[in-house]
Amino acid sequence: MSLKRTKVWKHSAKMIGFYLLLMFILLIVIFPIYWMVLTSVQPRDELMSSPPVFFTTRPTLKNWEFIIHSKLPPLKNSFIVASVSTVIAIVVSSFSGYAFARYRVGGSSLPFWILSIRFLPPIVAAIPFFLLINYLKLIDTLIGLIIPHLTITIPFAVWMIMSFIKDIPRELEEAAMIDGCSAMGVIWKITLPLITPGIAVTALLCFVYSWNDFLFALILVRARAVTLPIAIAGMREAHGLMWGEVSAMATMATLPILILAIVLQKYLVRGLAFGAVKG
Repeated sequence: MSLKRTKVWKHSAKMIGFYLLLMFILLIVIFPIYWMVLTSVQPRDELMSSPPVFFTTRPTLKNWEFIIHSKLPPLKNSFIVASVSTVIAIVVSSFSGYAFARYRVGGSSLPFWILSIRFLPPIVAAIPFFLLINYLKLIDTLIGLIIPHLTITIPFAVWMIMSFIKDIPRELEEAAMIDGCSAMGVIWKITLPLITPGIAVTALLCFVYSWNDFLFALILVRARAVTLPIAIAGMREAHGLMWGEVSAMATMATLPILILAIVLQKYLVRGLAFGAVKG
C-alpha cells in the first residue's frame, strides 16, 4: 500500500513540476505582449519611471487616439499588400504544387530550385528589385511592393502545398475520375478540400511574412504606400522614440495576426500535424 502511495506521490509531483514549468514558460512568452499593451495605455510620466511601473492605475487612450487619427493609412496599406500577396501565392502554389506532386514536372530538381529561392537573403535582391520597380515606374505603389513579396511567398507556398498533396492517396483522385470527374474537378472537389488545413497554415505564414516585411518596404516606398513596420520605425520626436504611440501601433499591428490565428485555429492544429502520422 505504501509503495502504491509513493508512486502516486511521485506522479503527482512530476505533474505539478510539469505544470509549473509550463506556467513559467507561458509567463516569459506573454510578458513582452503585456508590457507592450501596458506601455500603450500608460501616461507619459510612468513610461520612464524608475523602478518601472508594472501596473498602471491611470490608464489613458491618448496614444490610441493619436494612432487612429493619423496612422490608419499604413494599416490599410499593410493589409492590402499582405492579403493580395497571400491570395496570389496560394492560388499559384495550389496548381503548381499539384503539378509537381502528381505529374513530377521538372523531376525533383525544379521544386527544390524553387524552394532555394526562399533561402536567398532578401537584401541580395534589394538593388535588382529597386531597379526593376523603378523601371516599371511602380516606386511608392502597393503593386510595386507586392511583386517582391511574391518572390518569397510563392516558393515557400509551393513547397508546403506540394508536400501536403503528396500525403493525399492518389487512389481517391483515381476513384473520382472513374466516377466521371474531370482533372480540374478532382483538384477543386477532392484534393484542395482535403488539404484545407495545410492551405490555412501556409496562408497564415505567407500573410505574416508580408505583414512584417521591413526591408522591401523601406527601399520601395516613400510616402503614399508606407506600411506599418516603416510607420512604426519612423515614429520619433526630438527626445527619441514616441514609446507610448509606438507601443499602441505595435499592438494594433499584432491584433490582425492574433485574430487570424484564432479564426484559423481549428485548421492550424490539423495543418501543422498534417502528414505526421501515416497509416
